[in-house]
Amino acid sequence: MSRFRILRVDHSDPVRIGKKNRLLYAIYAIIPTLFLLSFNTVLFGGFSYRIRLMISIPLLGLIYFLLLRKMRSTINNLKTIGELEITQSCLRKRIGDSMSEYSFRLIKELILIKHIPATRLKESKSRYFSYILKIVFNDRPEETVVVSDRSVDHDHKISIADTLKTLKKLVPFDVKIEI
Repeated sequence: MSRFRILRVDHSDPVRIGKKNRLLYAIYAIIPTLFLLSFNTVLFGGFSYRIRLMISIPLLGLIYFLLLRKMRSTINNLKTIGELEITQSCLRKRIGDSMSEYSFRLIKELILIKHIPATRLKESKSRYFSYILKIVFNDRPEETVVVSDRSVDHDHKISIADTLKTLKKLVPFDVKIEI
């Protein structure tokens, strides 16, 4: 079906990095509303319209620039270490020289969790740059892998969420996509 890049997060807790970036993304989205409220309230006192504009636009631009730079630095620090191939019969995980193949008979459920939001339109199809894929086995401990949203093959047109929605129809185990 599709192949996706496996990413390395330089932190002991990848979930925490994702939560921090989603919080920054929410702040990034709220800033225009806060700007309008502060522009029209007493924050700027008795200044004229032009002075308020001359103060607030550079200030807003600086805050936007710093937040965007912080979010993009997290994305730039992610390194590709392998590939995850999802076929109709198994999952193949290739990290470096080692390759693991997991038959669907061994898997109890797959859980896809949002990780880091995308900051550019071309980075993602589903508004997220990366996802955490949790593979729960019947008889072994679960595995957690950070994967990219866009497929390596198919010219980056297929997202991992779309692939798992299709896989949900084909496999006997649970496939959960946390939105």
